[in-house]
Amino acid sequence: MNFFSNFFKKEKSSQYSEKDIDSISSIAYQLGDTINESLAIATDSNNIDTKLSRLAVAKIKLEELKNLEKKYSFVTITTLDEVEKRISHLETKFENSGLKEIAEGNSNGDLLEKEGKIEEAIFQYELLVDKKVDTPFTYRRLAILYRKSKRREDEIRILNSALENIPQSNSKHYRWFAYSGPT
Repeated sequence: MNFFSNFFKKEKSSQYSEKDIDSISSIAYQLGDTINESLAIATDSNNIDTKLSRLAVAKIKLEELKNLEKKYSFVTITTLDEVEKRISHLETKFENSGLKEIAEGNSNGDLLEKEGKIEEAIFQYELLVDKKVDTPFTYRRLAILYRKSKRREDEIRILNSALENIPQSNSKHYRWFAYSGPT
């Protein structure tokens, strides 16, 4: 949904030159475009980190746009309620689905791997697998760790679990697990 195709009214002002008004208007339009793009990506992406980070970008850019509105009387956001409702809806949706918890779990597992704490990383990823998350990263990292540890039965279990929990519509990742499975 494009919230900011015509999101503010640009009015004449005796306090600012036409060039100033055009410059500020251009910035406002760019912020609106970034908010639109970020909300679309947050809604459509299959990557949890992308969803969360783009929602955060939309919130930050909306605050910048609101600050422009406060500072310049010729900028009026006409769809603010709609945008704030959309952001709130996405925040609630992401919170209720546990996306933040999943992202933190993956991030913790990744950090533990980088620190060489492989068994702790495996444990972190296994916690997510137990919750039947649908994030390819979790299963891929765990399958790789099991393969490197020569734990073939665990690797096969994780690949099968990935095929059960990752939607086939996520075809790129789904195929990776299907082709990496037991031969």
